[in-house]
Amino acid sequence: MPFNPLFLFLALWLGSEILVFLLVVYVAGLSGAILFGLLTSLVGFVVLRRLGMTASMGFQEGMRARESLSREALFDGSLAALGSLLMILPGFVSDLVGLALIAPTIRTFVTERLQFGKFGNKRGSRENPPTIELSPDEWTRKE
Repeated sequence: MPFNPLFLFLALWLGSEILVFLLVVYVAGLSGAILFGLLTSLVGFVVLRRLGMTASMGFQEGMRARESLSREALFDGSLAALGSLLMILPGFVSDLVGLALIAPTIRTFVTERLQFGKFGNKRGSRENPPTIELSPDEWTRKE
């Protein structure tokens, strides 16, 4: 059977969720852990609803002004929505990752790493490419 990294990732994720849940039960008790889990799911629903309303209003304003949404704004909104969905899922590790993705500074950090990191590219960049100035004696034309 070939090695499947997705299976390994999911097994580690599930193991960490169980371990953290047991730790929270030890600290807060079973009812406290369940209440805290329900509370984080409620926060996820509220944030997702707010994001949806904000995106809808932004889309309507853009349509009235005949402007398109930028790729960066769409990606930022998608990361925030993913964060709120992770908060809705049961589990404290997914809540922590979701809470991090809801924070604008973390989303900016992730966006910059994905666009300009070793996996990204600068094709979406709106900046002009750097210009190299050379004097006539610093270059030659080859034919």
